[in-house]
Parts: sequence; structure tokens; C-alpha cells
Amino acid sequence: MAEMSWNDFRARRAVLEEVLGRAHADPAQALRFDEVPGAIELFGSADNILLALQHRWSNHLAARLDQAVEDGTPLNATWKALAAEQPALRALLDTAAASSLRLRGSQRAEQRMIEAHHTGRLSGQRIEQRPIGARTPTMTPA
Repeated sequence: MAEMSWNDFRARRAVLEEVLGRAHADPAQALRFDEVPGAIELFGSADNILLALQHRWSNHLAARLDQAVEDGTPLNATWKALAAEQPALRALLDTAAASSLRLRGSQRAEQRMIEAHHTGRLSGQRIEQRPIGARTPTMTPA
């Protein structure tokens, strides 16, 4: 796989921003990636665009879930708050899930991440309670 240049990175980011801008008006119409200049050329396929958008969502959600666990905030409230802050992204992903098997697979991974935050289990391990001020969790076999 070829390394991505900064120009490629910026061009891909611009495509994602264009898609999200279109999703504000109509999430279903925003899925017409062939109408976004450079989209398919830069990403290779519609699924790759969707996975990049899902990756963006998941990164934001993971950070919010980490903070919610620290604060004791309910995880469902955290998810809903992020969805309210990023309605175009959430609507686009929800609309696209009906037609993209790869996106649905990525969204199942998101559900596992939420469950891991809820139960304290990550990759078959359990997170022990941390003393105040501890930087890393103690991991023990489940």
C-alpha cells in the first residue's frame, strides 16, 4: 500500500467535508459519491468513504466514552450527545448502513466498543478499579 502524502490527506479530508456538507441537506443524496469531485478516485470505492466516515465517528465516540467512564456519565447519554452534535454524520451513517455490509460490520465493532466501556472488558480482559491519579488501568484475565 502506498504511503499517503499530506496533499492526499488534505484532499481526502476535503472530500469527507464535502460529503458531510451535502448530508446536512439530505443524507440520502449525500451518498451519491460519484457527484463529489475526486471522491471515488481518492478513496477507491463508496464503502471506503463510508468506512472513513465511520472511523471519524468512532474516534470521537471512543474519546467521549473514555471521558464518560471517568465522569460516571451514562454511555447512552454520551452517544446521544455526540449524535446531536454531529447530526449530518450520524444521519449519513444510519442511512448508508442499509446498503453497505462493510459499514454494518464496522458499526458492530462500534457496539462492541460501547459494550467494552460499559462492562470494563477490553479484548477478554477486565479493567480493575484504578486508584485516583493512576494513569493506566490494571488489566487482569477475564
